[in-house]
Amino acid sequence: MSKKLSHDDYTVGWICPLEVEQTAALEMLDEEHDSLSQLPSDHNIYILGSINGHNVVIAGLHETGNSPAATVVTQMRTTFPNLRFGLLVGIGGGVPVETDNGIIRLGDVVVSKPAGEHSGVIQYDHGKAHAGNFERTGALAPPPAVLLNAARNLAVKRARSREDPLKAHIGRIDTSIKGLRKYRYPGAAQDYLYNPDYLHLNPRASCDKCGCDPSQRIQRSTGDEDDEDDKDDEPNIVVHRGTIASGELVLRNAMLRDQLANQYGLLCFEMEAAGALVDFPCLVIRGISDYCDSHKNNKWHGYAAATAAAYARGLFFHMPISEVKRYISEKTEDEICHLRNRQDEQNRQETLDWLTPINHGPQHIDYLKRRKSWTGTRLLESAEYQA
Repeated sequence: MSKKLSHDDYTVGWICPLEVEQTAALEMLDEEHDSLSQLPSDHNIYILGSINGHNVVIAGLHETGNSPAATVVTQMRTTFPNLRFGLLVGIGGGVPVETDNGIIRLGDVVVSKPAGEHSGVIQYDHGKAHAGNFERTGALAPPPAVLLNAARNLAVKRARSREDPLKAHIGRIDTSIKGLRKYRYPGAAQDYLYNPDYLHLNPRASCDKCGCDPSQRIQRSTGDEDDEDDKDDEPNIVVHRGTIASGELVLRNAMLRDQLANQYGLLCFEMEAAGALVDFPCLVIRGISDYCDSHKNNKWHGYAAATAAAYARGLFFHMPISEVKRYISEKTEDEICHLRNRQDEQNRQETLDWLTPINHGPQHIDYLKRRKSWTGTRLLESAEYQA
């Protein structure tokens, strides 16, 4: 039986742009809650539930991109005032580089992590170029410490466990159900990476059907040959943490992918983080479904969405509820102080307007400009004044 809570009870937002991502997210909930009322101006569709005692708001997007994400987040935070941070969970395009955890492959998970001068997510613009290079147009707010600590603790837990907890989470998706078959692991043999300068032959057909040259595929080692998890039917969920790029257009150019990745140290490309993170601290979690090249297709969408959702669920077991509440309390106090300062300034201005409708500011500025530099110094330097 579902239960009904209040708007104030929900503390974590989960944003998933695509339907395939939202379905995976719902499979991660321990329980679903009854829906709540919304303002007429809030057009979002919310699914409410909980994971390990944390009350979660799941919201999708009517279309991909940074602007729709920003609108959804703004409306969501208005309806649920205690949301102070979120998880942006879904699929993304990977950069096939090697990290501390191995080469990035399809089905892996990339998680934003602050490094150096940026927050773990940078914004770039396909429409701006400078000296032949595409221009980085901004960096976004870093995720809160509670999420970064959870990501670190989850990594430690996985490293010390014989059984990967993420496999149990992804196992919550019953792929024997017809509508959930898309979340099955496609198999390592379906992970094709082509040379960057080799273009897909037919955009309306897959590589197998359109005749893409197999000799153009890059041969990569499978890692530890003795690791049973590398078997084709038993995938090992690999998580990479680093910098993610967010832009407005789908990237289908391997040459540009490598150019931007080398320039900024990128691991992944996606399309919503820049909008969501403008005023809402988030951790960005992306399952890798393609390599940002002309060969991208939908074959890996389901499994990549599942691995990202499984990782997001895992974080909730490393976020103490007391720490989340303390973070909310601190943020609330900061916002109250900010609102009070704005109200005080408004009250002062209203008092001045009541005393006189005349704005003396420009007159005072004019007097100061015309004042001689030595004016008033005789008084200030006099012995009587300084006594």
